[in-house]
Formats: sequence, C-alpha cells, structure tokens
Amino acid sequence: MRPLEDLLVAELPRLRVFAAQLVRGANPPVDPDDLTQEAAARALRYGSSFDRERPLGPWLCKTVLRLYLDRRTASVRDERQRADLGRERVEPSPRLESTLEDRESIARLAARLSAVEFDVIVRFHQRGESLREISAALRIPEGTVKSHLHRARRKLAGGDV
Repeated sequence: MRPLEDLLVAELPRLRVFAAQLVRGANPPVDPDDLTQEAAARALRYGSSFDRERPLGPWLCKTVLRLYLDRRTASVRDERQRADLGRERVEPSPRLESTLEDRESIARLAARLSAVEFDVIVRFHQRGESLREISAALRIPEGTVKSHLHRARRKLAGGDV
C-alpha cells in the first residue's frame, strides 16, 4: 500500500485543474492554488479518516469543493455585515454587484446539471448527507447516486460527460 503522501503527490495536478475550473470567473477571484494547497494540507492533517480502499481523487475534489463553498458563504456573510454597517450609504457596494455576478456564475454552472445531479450534489456537499441518506430520500440505488455525483462533479469541472 502506497503512503498517503505518494498518493497525494500523484493527485495534485488533477486537483489543481479541478480547482481552476471550479473557480473560473469567480468574483472576487479565488486562487485555485490556495484551494489545492488547503485541500492537500487537510488531506495530510486528516489522512487517518481517509479509507485507503477508495480512490483519493474524489475525496480531494470534495474537499476543494467544500473549501470553495465555504469561502463563497463567508464572502456573502461578510458582505451582509458590511451592508448592515453601511445602511446610511446610498451608492451600491461593488462587492454586492460582484456577489450577483457570483450567483450568476454559479447559476450557469448549475445549469449544466440535470435536476437529479443538482439535487445529489447539493445534498452531498452542502447538506453533508451520506450516499445512503440521499439514496433513501430520492428512492434510487446508492450506485446511481454515486454515478450522478460523479457526473455532476465532472460537469462542474468542465469535463466531458
């Protein structure tokens, strides 16, 4: 069995490509190298929770996606806090406009997904539901949930599916 560090080094180029495609057009810009580095650091920090019987790539991509979603959520929360502090201002905040652009960018990415792919990826990554929970909620086999999740990730990363 190869050490986690060796597996991680082999996955880094693909992970960097996934991160770059995920953040393309993000406003404010997000550095894909930062996401890749943070995902690698988390993999090393929490490597004991990784099931070595499974491929490392999807685990790392899920980590990058969660990091990205966390940053987007924090950005929106920061904007709301600033808006609350500056309610007396009349001019629109440039960050608020960029938040709209981000939402439009995310909407364009989401438009690539079928309804079930969108539902599966939101349940898995945003809500943290397990494959078994999603399978039960949607009344489809776990293998089908995995397939939808894989296709959704590839579509969001710009891959051909």
